[in-house]
Amino acid sequence: MRRASQRSRGAALVLVLWLVAALSLVVLTSAQGMRLQTRRIGVELDRMRSEQLLDAVVQLGAQRLMSERNTPGRYREWHMQLGDAAARLEIVPAEGLVDVNVATEPLLEAVLEKIGGLPQGEANIMASRIKDFIDPDDAPRGAGGAEAPQYRAAGRAVMPRNAPVDDLSELQMVLGMTPQLYGIISPHLGVNGQASISVDAAPPALIDQLTGQPGLGARIHSTPLEGRADLLTGVAAEFFSANASRAGGALKLRALVRTPEGRWWQREAWVDLSERPDTLTPWTTLSLDPTRRMPSPQQELNP
Repeated sequence: MRRASQRSRGAALVLVLWLVAALSLVVLTSAQGMRLQTRRIGVELDRMRSEQLLDAVVQLGAQRLMSERNTPGRYREWHMQLGDAAARLEIVPAEGLVDVNVATEPLLEAVLEKIGGLPQGEANIMASRIKDFIDPDDAPRGAGGAEAPQYRAAGRAVMPRNAPVDDLSELQMVLGMTPQLYGIISPHLGVNGQASISVDAAPPALIDQLTGQPGLGARIHSTPLEGRADLLTGVAAEFFSANASRAGGALKLRALVRTPEGRWWQREAWVDLSERPDTLTPWTTLSLDPTRRMPSPQQELNP
C-alpha cells in the first residue's frame, strides 16, 4: 500500500514537471513570436518613414535638375542630410544603361555573366533568347535560342514579343529568365536607342563590372571628356562610347536613405524633365518603383 502511494506521488510529480516544461515552452514560444512581431512592425514603420524621405529626395533632385535640363546628361551623385537620416541620390541618364532592344549580343552576354552571375555558356543562351524575344523573325538563334515553338513546348502561355520592349518588366517573360536574375540585371537596363553605353552617363560600378577593371569608372569620370578615349581600350572600347550624352531625355533617379537604426532603403524613379502642361509638376514621373531594403549601397550590383 505504501509503495503504491509512493508510485502515485512519483507519477504525479513527473506529470507536474511535464506540465511545467510544456507551459515554459509555450511561454517561450509566445515571447519569441511577440519579439519577432515587434521587430517586423518596427521594420515596417521604418520603411514607411523612409519612403517619405525617399520621395522627398527624388522631388528635390528633380527640382534641381530642372535648371540643368538643357545640358548634356551625365552620371552624378548627390548627398543630402534630411534631419537625422543620411540620403544619397544617383542620377543616371538612360544613355548610361544597357538598351536590350539594340545592344549587341556580346554586351548582353557580359551583363548576364559579369553582373547576373551566369556561367558563360548559360549567359550566351540567355542573350540569344532575349534577342529572339525581341527580333521580328521566328528563327531561334543558335542551339539555345527560343521562339514560339520552344515556348509552347515549355507550356508557356506568353509567346515572344517579336518587337522592341517598351516596359523592361516584359523581359521576365523570356524563357529561362528567373525573378532573381531579372532583379539583379534590371537596375542596369534602360531604353535609349543606343547600341553602346555612354561612358559619361554610366555609373562607375557598371563600368567596373563590365570591363573587369575595378576603379576604371571613377578614373573615367574624373578625367576630362577629351582624355577619356585613351582609357577606353579593349572591352571598354567595345561596350562604351566616349561621346557626350545628349541633352534632355529620361533619367533614372536612384534615391537611398540610411535611417538612424542603420538600415538602408532605396527607391527608383524614371523621370522626364521635359515640361508637360498636363502634369502636377514641371517634370513627368514615368515610373516609380516600390521602396525596398538594401544591405548597403556598395552591394547595389548584387542585391
